[in-house]
Amino acid sequence: MRISQKTIDAIFNTVVIEDVIGDFISLKKNGANFKGLSPFNNEKTPSFVVSPSKEIWKDFSSGKGGNVISFLMEHEQLSYPEALTYIAKKYNIEIEYVELSSKQEEEYSERESTIIVHEFINSLFQKNLNNSTNAIKYLKSRGVNLETITRFEIGYCPQNDNMILSDIRKGGYNIQYLQKTKVLNSSGRSRFGGRIIFPIHNISNRVVGFGARILLDNNKGAKYINSDSSNIYQKSKILYGLHLAKKHIKLNEACYVVEGYTDVMALSQFGIKNVVSPCGTAFTADQIRLIHRFTKNIILLFDSDSAGEKATFTAIDEILKQGMFAKVLRLPPNEDPSSFIQNNSKEFIENYISTFTIDFIKFKASLISNELTSEERIAKIKNIISSLQLIEDDIAQNIYIKQSAKQLGLDESLIMASVKKTTKHKRTQVKLQESPSLVFSKKDYQALQKNNIEEFQLIRLLILYGETVGLVDENPHSSIFEFITINFKEENYNFTVPIFKLV
Repeated sequence: MRISQKTIDAIFNTVVIEDVIGDFISLKKNGANFKGLSPFNNEKTPSFVVSPSKEIWKDFSSGKGGNVISFLMEHEQLSYPEALTYIAKKYNIEIEYVELSSKQEEEYSERESTIIVHEFINSLFQKNLNNSTNAIKYLKSRGVNLETITRFEIGYCPQNDNMILSDIRKGGYNIQYLQKTKVLNSSGRSRFGGRIIFPIHNISNRVVGFGARILLDNNKGAKYINSDSSNIYQKSKILYGLHLAKKHIKLNEACYVVEGYTDVMALSQFGIKNVVSPCGTAFTADQIRLIHRFTKNIILLFDSDSAGEKATFTAIDEILKQGMFAKVLRLPPNEDPSSFIQNNSKEFIENYISTFTIDFIKFKASLISNELTSEERIAKIKNIISSLQLIEDDIAQNIYIKQSAKQLGLDESLIMASVKKTTKHKRTQVKLQESPSLVFSKKDYQALQKNNIEEFQLIRLLILYGETVGLVDENPHSSIFEFITINFKEENYNFTVPIFKLV
């Protein structure tokens, strides 16, 4: 039996590190952090620091540090499951256990081992950054300060990375886990040589992959490469920076989505900490559902070029499909978040964000200019209508219809009719696609009768005697139809054969 991943995620999403550590140590506010006397050494001057924003603690007198779980394991000598249980009880989180087969136990063990060695090599990359003048120089040229480098655990993999394999072996780690995820090749060399490393954490703050940017732009290699999909990392299901942003997303009731790692860092450094980005892939439904756990409001901040515009259109529709609210913030042409923040004053940036963060209707309407042909204008209006019909909530849909009519200068009833017509047409198409064929050959009929005998007899009873009352001893006043449907509901059962479901 193991604590389920669902429970572990709930624990990490709920826990407040200073509250838990405050149960054992007297902490005092010190700027953005908390300080206290080391519980591991006798000292008169506090050197124990807790960082709520980073969700870590550091004891400078002993050199120890980590997250809230590692503190409980170190201070209270608890095992990992015992530490999780302590926090779950503190916050009244119901613990769900899962039974694992021997195969699942093996998979779980491999997954844990893979994550542990990823976290170790991440620490090596971070140490290497301190020895690379060029890497630090590049980050500073992008406006990234040392605090941000530390917060996002940015590292560097040297071109000549022979020492990495040696250090991994010295640490007692098995390199096969890094070879399976292709961080190392068969000879033990890293595929990230000569690149700045952006570690990718899962929602529980554990390193599961890496993004890597080439240091020299004149190099022929791809500018960015990412870890391959593995048993710990699927790039379409994870968001860069979410482990740091989740609390700020909750606090601000909104989440900014940008295109890349440095964009996340730039906004976070500026003070907009409720920001994430996809990991080298398009913004997916799985990633939107991740954000949905913390807020229903997403602000898209993609590039202002044609590719960024196309990505924004696609993301808007995907957000609406998930029942969430979409806004858009477009920066001036040829600007990305990093350059925009470096080139402008704090006051200007704040005013710009406040003024130009608009909902998806205003964004799409703003692209309809008088310079367009009639056909182009009609196409863009139809695109707005296609987005409106994705909104399932009737109240939200009607509000957006009113807003669209005002923005486009069209009659509200016209847009309403178009939206409803389009919605009805699409639902009819889906229904027709999902409906099973009503034409059966003798062979099909015999196969149904043979392979689904229980359901076949039930449907036969419903058709022949469904309205008959008095045949059920348990309830003589119920018809056959009522008796069967009531039992289906009680047992949470339904027909598995599509044609029977339809009947």
